[in-house]
Amino acid sequence: MLPKFWQKLALLNPVLYLISGFRWSFFEVSDVSVTLSLFMIAGFLIGCLVVVWAMFNSGYKLKQ
Repeated sequence: MLPKFWQKLALLNPVLYLISGFRWSFFEVSDVSVTLSLFMIAGFLIGCLVVVWAMFNSGYKLKQ
């Protein structure tokens, strides 16, 4: 129901892939493919872990 621009922008939301995975696990119906959901969730997880690793490595906002 969204215009094309907002449909493309909504695909950047990691919650979309989480909810789609849950919907598939319960009802075997999803908005996006299950493999795409798994890869996108893994990609977002890896991205967050890289950011956390970089913050720990740099000592960002750590008190001495």
